[in-house]
Amino acid sequence: MEQYTNEEFESFMASMKKVSDILRSKKPDYIFAPITGSIPLIDILSIIDRHFPMETVEYPPNSSRFIQREEIMENWLSKFVKHNYSGNKMSIVCIDEVISGSSASKGFQEFANILYNLDVGKNHQYEKKINYEILGIGEMPRSGKRNHSIQSLIQKNKAKVIETKRIITSDNPNLNPLRLKLGEINRQGRQTYLPELGALVYTSDYISLLQNAANYFGVDLDNAHLINVSKIKNSLEKYLI
Repeated sequence: MEQYTNEEFESFMASMKKVSDILRSKKPDYIFAPITGSIPLIDILSIIDRHFPMETVEYPPNSSRFIQREEIMENWLSKFVKHNYSGNKMSIVCIDEVISGSSASKGFQEFANILYNLDVGKNHQYEKKINYEILGIGEMPRSGKRNHSIQSLIQKNKAKVIETKRIITSDNPNLNPLRLKLGEINRQGRQTYLPELGALVYTSDYISLLQNAANYFGVDLDNAHLINVSKIKNSLEKYLI
C-alpha cells in the first residue's frame, strides 16, 4: 500500500530540511523529541545532517496515550532539569508534530510549570536561565485553524512551525518504528500505553521512507546514525526511575 504521494513526500522533505537548518543555526544544548511521534523526525534529520548531534536528543514521554500523563511528565521533566542544569544558561528545542497544536503547547506549559515549582524561593534562576522553544513540523487541521495556545506561543517567539502539505509519518505505525508496552483500556475504550519501550520495528515501508529520504538529499543511508534502542530506553528510564 502506498504510504504517501510524491508531492507529499517532497513537501515533507523540504520542510524537514528547513527544520534541520534552524537546528544547525540555533545549536541548542538539548533537543526534545516526544517519543510517540518524533522518532521518524530524528531519523530523517540525521540523514539530512551527517553531523546531527544525536547525543543531545532526549525522548520525553509526552503523549496523551500514557496513563497519568501529567504525573509522568512532571516526574520526567523535574529529573531532567535537576540532572542537567549546572547554573549556566541552557537552551532546549522540542521537535514536534503540530496539527492542532494542543499537545505541543501542553508540553510547553508543563515545562514552564516545572521551572516555576523548582524556582520557589530561588529567585527564578531556572526560568531566567533555561530557554524552551518548540520547533514544529506542521500540518493544517481540518478546521483550518490551530488552537489559541500554540498561536500565542508563535506570537511570543516561543514556537515556530514549518508547514508541510502532510506529516507523512503521523499516526502511521508502518512509518514509525516505536512499539511501546501496552497499558490498560481506558474509559473511552482506547488502548493506552506504558512509558516503556517494547521494541523498535523497522518495517519495509519505514526502510523505504529512509532510503527515499537519503536519495532525495543525495546521501548514503549507511552513514546515517539512525536511532537505536539503548538511546530511547536510557532517555526514558534515566528520568522516570
